[in-house]
Parts: sequence; C-alpha cells; structure tokens
Amino acid sequence: MRRLLAIAATLCVAYAASGGAWAAPTSQPTSQPASQPTSQPTSQPTSQPASQPTSQPTKKVERPKWTPKVSATVKPVVATVGDPIVVTVKVRHKKGISVTLPVELELGKFSELSRSDSAKDVGEKGHIPEVEHTFVLKVAAYELGDLSLPPVEITALGPRGEIVSLKTASVPIRIKSVMANEPSPKLKDVDAPVRVYQRTYWLVYLLVGLLVIALAVIITLIVRKRIEERRKAALPPPPPTPPHVLALRALDALDVDTMIAEERYKELYLELSEIIRGYVGGRWGFDALEMTTTEINEALAKKHVGLETRRRLEDYFNDCDLVKFARFRPAPEDALAAVAEARAIVRSTMIEIKPRPSASGSVASSSEPVPSKADAQEGRDG
Repeated sequence: MRRLLAIAATLCVAYAASGGAWAAPTSQPTSQPASQPTSQPTSQPTSQPASQPTSQPTKKVERPKWTPKVSATVKPVVATVGDPIVVTVKVRHKKGISVTLPVELELGKFSELSRSDSAKDVGEKGHIPEVEHTFVLKVAAYELGDLSLPPVEITALGPRGEIVSLKTASVPIRIKSVMANEPSPKLKDVDAPVRVYQRTYWLVYLLVGLLVIALAVIITLIVRKRIEERRKAALPPPPPTPPHVLALRALDALDVDTMIAEERYKELYLELSEIIRGYVGGRWGFDALEMTTTEINEALAKKHVGLETRRRLEDYFNDCDLVKFARFRPAPEDALAAVAEARAIVRSTMIEIKPRPSASGSVASSSEPVPSKADAQEGRDG
C-alpha cells in the first residue's frame, strides 16, 4: 500500500512537470500575437483614419470654385458668467451665392442671445463682383471654466442649386465667476429706495378740461348773442320822430338873437326855409327840399291840403326867397315875426297823436294820426 502511494505521488510529480512543459509553448504564441496586433493595428488605424477624414473629403468630393471663404472672430475670449460674447462670422463669396445660418445653432454650453446679418459689395475678383456677408451672434455661457465654442455651420447655395456646408473653427473661451477676485465674497447691501417716475396724464386731462370749458363758454356766448339778435329783430323798430318834433327842435336850436344882431338875415331866412320845407315834406310825404315854391304848392294840392294852408305856405316861402335871392333887408322885428310864423305853421298843421284806451283800461298811445285843427277846418270848408 505504501508502495502504491509512493508510485502515485511519483506519477503526480511527473505529470506536473510534464504539464508545466506543455504550458510553455502556449505562452509564446500569446506573447507574440499580443504585441503584433497591438502595435500594427493600433498604429495604422489611429494614425491614418485621423489624417484621412480631413484630407479624403477634399479628394473624394471636390468643392466648387465658388465656395465661399469663412472667417470668425470672438470677443471677448475671457468673460464672466452671463456676459454677452460677440461672435462675428464673415463669409466672402461671389455675387449670386446665398449663405445662411441654421435656425437653431448647436452651441454646446453656450446660449444664443441674438443674431443679425448684413451684406456689402467688396469689389471684383476676376471680373466677378464679390459680396461680404457678416453674421453677428451674441452668445452667453452660464458655467464656469474653460469652455469651447463649437464650430458655427454655414450653408451656401450655389447658382445651380449646389449646397456646400462650411464650418468655422472652434474657439476656446474662459468663463470666470463674477466674484472670482473677491477674497471673502459677501452679499451686497440693500440699495436705497429709488424714485420711479411714472407717466401721468393729469396735465393732459387738465388741458382738455379747460379746452372743453372754453369751448362751452364760447358756444354759450354765441348762442346768447344770436338769441338777442333774434329778439331785437322780432321787436318792432321804434316809431320815427314826428316831423313837427324835428322842426320845432331845429327852430329852438337857431340862435336868432345873434343872427339879427350880426345882421345875418340871409342865413336866418335860409335856415327857416329849409326847416319848413323839411317839415312839409315829412308831414305830407314828399321831398320838398329839392322843389320850388310852385312845385310844393302843386304837390300839396295832390295831397288834398286845404287852400288856406297852401296859400299860407306859399306866402311864407316867397318872403324867404325875397330875402335869400333879392337881397331884401328885413327889419329885426320882421325877422322875429318870420321865426314866430314858422312855429305857428308847424303847430297848426302838425299831426296830433292822441292816446287811446287799451282793453285793460290803461291808456295806450295811438299811432293813428289825428288831423290838426286847421286841416279839419279846411276840410269842413271844402
């Protein structure tokens, strides 16, 4: 039994020794293949694919001759959180080429704030006018650290409908904290109240109110004036002054004593003749001032004036004409008598206005003329 155990142990040791020899050949194949695959495959794929993607597109896909030239600038490249960063992209191309930006840009950790674009002619190249198209983007970042602004994609449309996609280079930008320079940052103190000015319209309302009041006053005055004018127009005009009143006033206004003392008889008789002629014309309704004595007598006859009154007036006018035209020099007492005769003629032939009783019993003035006593007597005699 012990011999069997010793043989078994010997066989195990021999097997172990033979197993170690068999494992050595298996380790060599694994070491050599591991070095070759890791050296050759990793060197060629990593070097060539990295260089070929940049060179092969230009070889495989030839860009047209009209491909625009793109340049981009960024200001500032160091900014604080939330500060606007201006990205200016300039595209120079031949006239007739259309360039655009995508509606939504892939800006990574940056946010687009606004954009604008403009174009201007920059001259000719090979007798072909060129245009410089400028896109201005405002972006901002809200994370701290060294960030990279991704390339901005630009699409160009050729004259035949060809589409070419261009990209700018990525730009590194550092975003700093607002409180980076503060050793012990603290909250800012509360500011004092600030007066806020609000737009008020009380002055406009006041002016409009005053204007409305002024217009109302003006309209009221105009309406009142028109009402008063209508009232005045509706009222009957005042009755004219009777001819005998005018004649007696004119006779009273004569300075008879002075005219007689200064021997101005011609002037006195001229005034007396004019007063009586005016009275006769107003009394019987015709223009006696421009008539001769004969014409006045004929006009009075047509008015059915009594013969006695006509003869009296004819004699008076003849006496006045004698002094006016024949240079007759009357005596002072004759001149006074002529003035008295003028008053007597007016009073004897004037229209008497007698009051008449109204329906209420009060006395009202009558506008109907009442013939004088002389006219009534002459009417009876006729």
